[in-house]
Amino acid sequence: MQAPWSRIPAVPAAIGFAGGILSASFGASVWVAALAACVGAALWLWRPARFFASLPVALAIGFMAAACEPRSAVPSEPPAAREGLLNTIYTSPLDGPAAAFVATTVVADSRYLAPALRDDFRGAGIAHILALSGFHAGIVAMLVMWLTRPMLAAGRARMLRPVVVLAAVWAFAALGGFSPSIVRASVMLSLLSGARLLGRYTSTLNALAVAALAILAWRPSALFDVGFLLSFGAVGGILAFAGPLNPFDRRTRPRLHAAASLVAVPLGATLATAPVVAGVFGSLPLMFLPANMLVAVLFAPFYVVALAVVLLSACGLPCALLARLAEMLYALMATAADSLASSISVAPSVAAVATFYFALVSALILLRRHRPRAG
Repeated sequence: MQAPWSRIPAVPAAIGFAGGILSASFGASVWVAALAACVGAALWLWRPARFFASLPVALAIGFMAAACEPRSAVPSEPPAAREGLLNTIYTSPLDGPAAAFVATTVVADSRYLAPALRDDFRGAGIAHILALSGFHAGIVAMLVMWLTRPMLAAGRARMLRPVVVLAAVWAFAALGGFSPSIVRASVMLSLLSGARLLGRYTSTLNALAVAALAILAWRPSALFDVGFLLSFGAVGGILAFAGPLNPFDRRTRPRLHAAASLVAVPLGATLATAPVVAGVFGSLPLMFLPANMLVAVLFAPFYVVALAVVLLSACGLPCALLARLAEMLYALMATAADSLASSISVAPSVAAVATFYFALVSALILLRRHRPRAG
């Protein structure tokens, strides 16, 4: 049975909400919102099209939300725990470059990150590692799930395990300043965990759309943030292309499927975000596939070790050996980024971007229609 939020038309609603924000940003008249609301009411009355009524209604709501959003928002103060963690990181046995990298990937503080390292990661196509995202939140969730395994044998307390995991994920999001990418991951994890707790299944695409609606309702101008576009574009590309590009079935050939995912997942994410990357940074990485494959192998163990160093340091316990291991893993990633940093300059036009996405959607339709049965 589906979870309740999987039955709502979140995907057309998210598209409509974003369209309303865009309409407001281009100076459209309020009559556009009124007309959209009327169209939504008409579609709701026509039962066969009721599912799509959410699109024009959400467009009207998105238009009003964008029009009413304050032009200047007061920046929120970071939680006190964030400064404490930063002090713990920089007073730990980690050396300077590794400590700066840990601070960037754990607490979203990149003040001391070397500009050359940032350029190397961007040139290699792995700059997403430097911004807290679903990858980081997923590692935190898996680590907390492993630490709370004893709760599975504690009777009714096992029901609290997902709550503990989600509390850790949202605390992590707070430390990262609630950036769009980390909020997106936290909302999706909350929906998927809630469905599992209820013994129901949920649509990952619907969860992605609900996360987009939550972020845009909270701050409509987030639609124009590069982090928002890259985060949702990457996940959308993975959901759309990772399956069709993977020739192996997860149930019958799980190991081969996992190995092929090292190529299919970054390829899907890169295809979907390439125009955004080219438009913002003026270049596209050439070696993103080998770079992402290496990061997929190295970053998860680094992150677990780095979190262990932070925790042990906060408790005043010795962690020199773990710090050396974290430094070694960091050095491997930095060397790989330096070796694989290679990009081409690109200046895409609006017509080129539209043509690219049209071709991308066409290719996706062909892939799904002609994909041979895995087995």
